[in-house]
Amino acid sequence: MQRLLGFALAVLAASACPGATAQTPAYDSAFAGYKSYEEPKLASWKETNDKIGATPGHGGHAGHDMSAMKQAPKAPAPPAKPAVPAVPVKAPADPHAGHKN
Repeated sequence: MQRLLGFALAVLAASACPGATAQTPAYDSAFAGYKSYEEPKLASWKETNDKIGATPGHGGHAGHDMSAMKQAPKAPAPPAKPAVPAVPVKAPADPHAGHKN
């Protein structure tokens, strides 16, 4: 945006003062710092596994552990069950009673 504004001002200045000289804006390629893709070096799975296993924490997750997390309160113990059910349980009725075949 600044280059466009600078170019526009240079054109206006050149047209306003015919004898004045204006600098031509410099061209900067968008690909000036481009680096082409390179395949990464393949590593042995054993070496990679050993490297990750050697890092502290949970599987090498960048040192993130759960030590700062608050512990959940302990759940209360369930109430004791009575030895004998309060209501006797009846066997369910046979849903196929009375069917022929």
